[in-house]
Amino acid sequence: MHRAFWFIGAVALLFTSVCAQAKEIRICYDKWVPYAYEGRGGAEGLSVDIVRTFMERAGHEVTFVSMPTARCQFSQRYGAVDGILLDDVAHAKSANLKISSDSLASRVTVAVVRSSFLESEYRGPESFDGASWLKVIGDQYPKAIADNPDMHAVEVGENAKGYEMLRRHHVDVVFADLASMRYDIGAQRDAMQFKVLHPALEIAEFYLSLGAETADILGDFNLAMAHGVESGELDNIYYRYLGFSRNGYARYIEHSDGAGAAESNSIEQ
Repeated sequence: MHRAFWFIGAVALLFTSVCAQAKEIRICYDKWVPYAYEGRGGAEGLSVDIVRTFMERAGHEVTFVSMPTARCQFSQRYGAVDGILLDDVAHAKSANLKISSDSLASRVTVAVVRSSFLESEYRGPESFDGASWLKVIGDQYPKAIADNPDMHAVEVGENAKGYEMLRRHHVDVVFADLASMRYDIGAQRDAMQFKVLHPALEIAEFYLSLGAETADILGDFNLAMAHGVESGELDNIYYRYLGFSRNGYARYIEHSDGAGAAESNSIEQ
């Protein structure tokens, strides 16, 4: 009987210790199909699933809050949220945030033009000298495009009418994310009469970022995710959303952590 009480007490002590170490964090995200979006049951998407899975595996509870990127950054700065789901390295460094060991999304910016457009591939910013392009206020664009004095930006508040504006010749080119085009059914339908120029204009990586005070949580997440890579669990998440393994998707966009692949910017249509 004494041993039974000792065992129960030991288990209770262990459980109390684990719960004391577990923490609840709030992660902010901006809508980005297929990586993060609002589904019927709340936050969904490839990156959401990765963070939720491996944070829970590390013993931490995570909740997601949807806001535009600028508001996510503001909220993190003033402590309303603990981190940003998909942050770029430049912002994380300027805000003194810690980022995950691996990126959780790859934004592949391509040029979408009408089928009648004479050029069949992207040859640099000069490909669009004198052209007008759709600039969605608040979105990020490659520096070579945003700073090009020979192009005319047509600013709009959101991208819902982007392909319609291209169809009606209000703009000559729309710069879009390849993953969103490929995995958003509406975007696929709208883009059927257009063509994508390759290679990509830019490939940018995005990471989970947390404040320095939660560095221990990020360390737990990185360790759990590394185990997920070894076990194949991370690949299962990629398959579920993209139909590719993690390495398969990296090859799909011709970009990986390898030096040789990182130098390539070509993408197969």
